[in-house]
Amino acid sequence: MTDHKIIELTPFRADLTRALARRGERLLAATDLAEEVDNLEPLEAYYIVREIGLDQALPVLLLLSPEQLEVCVDLDCWNRYDFAADSLDEWLTAFAQDSPESLARAFTALDYVVQLLFLTQTVTVYDPDTDQVPQEDEENDPSRAMTPDGMYLLELKHEIPLKTHPFALLDALYEYDSAAAHRLLSDIRVDLPTQIEEEALRFRTGRMQDIGFVAPEEASVLFSRPATRQPEPKSHESIDSGTTRMPFVYATSLSESTLLEQALSRITDPEELSRLEQEIVWAINSAIIAYGEKTQDLQQITDIAERVRDTVSLGLEVLLAQAEPDGPPEGAAAAAQAVGLLEVWCITDLFRHGFGATLALQQEVRQALAEPGFSDWYNLAQSSQSDEPGDRQERAFVAALQGRHPLRGGFDLAHADKVKAFAALAEIDVAKVRLQRLLARISSQA
Repeated sequence: MTDHKIIELTPFRADLTRALARRGERLLAATDLAEEVDNLEPLEAYYIVREIGLDQALPVLLLLSPEQLEVCVDLDCWNRYDFAADSLDEWLTAFAQDSPESLARAFTALDYVVQLLFLTQTVTVYDPDTDQVPQEDEENDPSRAMTPDGMYLLELKHEIPLKTHPFALLDALYEYDSAAAHRLLSDIRVDLPTQIEEEALRFRTGRMQDIGFVAPEEASVLFSRPATRQPEPKSHESIDSGTTRMPFVYATSLSESTLLEQALSRITDPEELSRLEQEIVWAINSAIIAYGEKTQDLQQITDIAERVRDTVSLGLEVLLAQAEPDGPPEGAAAAAQAVGLLEVWCITDLFRHGFGATLALQQEVRQALAEPGFSDWYNLAQSSQSDEPGDRQERAFVAALQGRHPLRGGFDLAHADKVKAFAALAEIDVAKVRLQRLLARISSQA
């Protein structure tokens, strides 16, 4: 008879399991969808909608709270400092598929200055009684229309192709709340477009920082040399554990066995675990900004989450090696000591220690490229390069080490350009030996 043993999940593993269960298709199949959506953190809601796709996510979209929807728009409808009206149009079009009322309700749930900004970029508003209205090119110009109350003349701006016609949106707004619609158009006529955009950006920046998407200059701290002095132990103030749940796209990367995962799996204090999970989420969010990526590409976000995981794990090993120069502990002993490091060092600083460990290797690559023979080989025109897969791998290996964050490349024969972060000191040692051998081989052929 087979002995079926039940393996109890650690608190961290249980958190990951719950996070992985909160994703697209599983959520849509839930019998209590409204409750499930209500319990989602705004960042979770955003990634779930992106995974499902706006064209299929209507059941979820209709249940989003104003806060959830606002975060979705903040993440999806800005290109750094520029508002993308066409991106917001895609979200509005999804709501319009349900009804004009759903469209109007979603639009009015947005930050008021975002409403102003979208309309400012899509329509010009005239008061026929006081404004000098340009002469129409034709008698029945489809780019013009009067508001339902007859107060304003609207003229469509043609610079941005939209799926949901701004006039249809305004008709829905007047039907839903005519007083609110009138106020919007009145404010558009009074406020300058630049003032509206500046205010919208300021509010959006604050909301983004609240969920860990900091300004680029602050995020760039990840790629700086770490502090050498050990900080004071972290404070143990109570936090709202409801704000620390990880989106499934982050949890997927953390489910793999690494030194970080092994250490987190040993933590049993719920508040301490929540604090660390929140730090990890914020570190990944900062990394997205630091790498200059957008949140729309889930595969790219998964790759960044894996880089954060591996670099933090490397940082833990670096600090363990500093404490025991004769050789850092391994296995269970390493995981146990790593728990102590997590109690003192914040996740961002652990990332910086891991990043710092790769800089010597990057310097060796730069020195190698100063050698004429090696430089000539690496900079050879693509048309003159060898077709051998091994040669492509070696070039990818060298290229990956030269970036802002030195990465491990050229390890996959079928996908030479695939890169990963260094996750252990042993991987750095292997890369050093590989570089030395490559330099020696290229130099001998010169």
